[in-house]
Amino acid sequence: RTPCKGGIRYSMDVNIDEVMALSALMTYKCAIVDVPFGGAKAGVKINPAEYSEHELEKITRRFTVELAKKGFIGPGIDVPAPDMGTGEREMSWISDTYANSLGHFDINARACVTGKPIPQGGIHGRTSATGRGVYHGIQNFIAEASYMSMVGLTPGFGDKTFIVQGFGNVGLHTMRYLHRAGARCIGVAEKDGNIYNADGISPRELEDYKIEHGTIVGFPNAKAYEGNLLYEKCDILVPAAGEKQFTKDNAELV
Repeated sequence: RTPCKGGIRYSMDVNIDEVMALSALMTYKCAIVDVPFGGAKAGVKINPAEYSEHELEKITRRFTVELAKKGFIGPGIDVPAPDMGTGEREMSWISDTYANSLGHFDINARACVTGKPIPQGGIHGRTSATGRGVYHGIQNFIAEASYMSMVGLTPGFGDKTFIVQGFGNVGLHTMRYLHRAGARCIGVAEKDGNIYNADGISPRELEDYKIEHGTIVGFPNAKAYEGNLLYEKCDILVPAAGEKQFTKDNAELV
């Protein structure tokens, strides 16, 4: 089916095999829920933190031109989206580049990409959509008494604790929805450090702190956690970082 849908990620872990695997997953996901899209994926092997905004814009626009030249982007061909290392900013660059090049005569040129800023044709709720999906997936499981009895827990979010690995777009919004439902976040793991508070961590306070300081390290309402938070006891574990977090070597510890 066309158009194909899938994210564009900027990461040092990008390789051909990963892109092929993730595009296959997108194909299966679209087919299973029967949305009229095929699967796709793209990646650029860079660490966005090491580039200025101007450099990232040049990289993104050039990447868009190369996709357009090969016929790999367009409202009816392939419609990318944000992924790891990309967001609304990158999507607006892609949209603008396509609309002013190959899509110059297409009235729907801006539809060549999703995840755009609201003033440029984006839609409300897109930013939090992935985290909302994680929450609803957990909700389907946690609301079913027969499932919960299998793991020795009671239904409902009220008395549940959770740990989030990765405080990016997915981790933040999953944390928000779980917190709103009544669950208590006791730990957050990031690549530069972990924090823990058995009494609970407020997603709003942590988000404000990260925006101000660029990191969760040093957050005043939790203590630093040494070791791997994936192995800490909790009711719900949310792995919202990169893939390959669970392996045959550490599965029994989780």
